[in-house]
Amino acid sequence: MDFLARREHSFFELKHKLKSKFPEADSSIIENVINILCSENLQSDARFTESYVYWKKKRGFGYLNIRANLNTKHIEDSIIDSYLFVDDDWHEIANNLVGKRISQLGAINCDSRDYRRLVRFLQARGFRDSEICIAVRNRSGSGLLPSY
Repeated sequence: MDFLARREHSFFELKHKLKSKFPEADSSIIENVINILCSENLQSDARFTESYVYWKKKRGFGYLNIRANLNTKHIEDSIIDSYLFVDDDWHEIANNLVGKRISQLGAINCDSRDYRRLVRFLQARGFRDSEICIAVRNRSGSGLLPSY
């Protein structure tokens, strides 16, 4: 209960944390305890997914990054699809990140090292190439030249 009092956890995360805290406990007992928490609606992968998606989007991460992280936490695809949408405001999030980077770096030439770093940064954040291109084009008036 202490783990769940702080933030939502996925079934897999909670199982892993309990196994590391109680290594001598049988894994079937740990799973039974978590199943009881699920039946009492104290643990929910859907609630975890909803809060995780919200938190990651607010921090400026893209669709691909969030989806990959949820998959590593063993969240079912049907639950992920309920809270993570392909056609969400990913362009706006990428555009905001590009704006922050340009304000820090100033004008960036499309052949510069800073431009390539910006693109790699957005890719590492989980944005698709189309979202990166649109964000870069939207900022072309800010001194950033598109590479097309």
